[in-house]
Amino acid sequence: MSLAALINPRSGSVPANAEEQLHEVLSELGETCEVRLLDQEDICTPIDECFATSPDAVIVWSGDGTVACALERAGDSGPPILPLPGGTMNLFHKQIHGGPCEWQDCLKDGLTQGRMIDVPAGCAGDHRFYVAAMAGNLTDLVGPREAMRDGNVLQAIEKLAGADLFDFSHAMKYHAAGENDRTSEGAATAAAIFVGEQSDTDFEFAFINPDNPLELAAAGFEALMSDWREASGVTVVRSKEIILEDPKGYELRVTLDGEPMRLKSGTRFSRIAKAGRAISALCE
Repeated sequence: MSLAALINPRSGSVPANAEEQLHEVLSELGETCEVRLLDQEDICTPIDECFATSPDAVIVWSGDGTVACALERAGDSGPPILPLPGGTMNLFHKQIHGGPCEWQDCLKDGLTQGRMIDVPAGCAGDHRFYVAAMAGNLTDLVGPREAMRDGNVLQAIEKLAGADLFDFSHAMKYHAAGENDRTSEGAATAAAIFVGEQSDTDFEFAFINPDNPLELAAAGFEALMSDWREASGVTVVRSKEIILEDPKGYELRVTLDGEPMRLKSGTRFSRIAKAGRAISALCE
């Protein structure tokens, strides 16, 4: 099997000597690969150059955002990706490998006993995401959350102080298509759309529309330390499709797999059952 590897040394937990460590473990397995470092602002070009060599599989050692970029560049018929956890949250890696795992275990188990799986994705207009999209004020939680997980409490507080996380006066409108194409509508100050696993057919749509800023603040602080779906005041429903609108027509403030961007009001979020392929280290 011909292997290639993409390493993003700027990801949260990728070690400085990642390339050397990767070659050492691959040598133990009797494997070799060509490594490309994604150490420049442009990561798309080296990713495309990697896929142009037509490898049988591509190891991607990085955080969620880089894996999402690699999957999107590979497409649904490209080489399967073996993701190694190298970010701060590693949500995609946990989703693919069945929970938290060390990069060495993912690599060894993935190459010796791993299984090929289809990777679902969400579409936000023309943009894809593979774990979750967040919209509204709580998208500003990404920076403070990473600072907290790194143990930088003061930095997290500074980021929170500079954000308008807890302004509950401006809510989005949502339209969600659920079972039997029943549509529900309402308001949401903040919302998250989770792609789910291969066996799922719907999104998990989590949203909050608090009566006061204290309720939004409570949900925000709980989300810093745990899964936002379990935070106070958050409603979670299953939905096949969601449309988010700003009542004044402003652009939506969102993050897709942790990457911030702006989307047009009225953006439709839909789900693709097979958007790529991955190698899971979790045996059947």
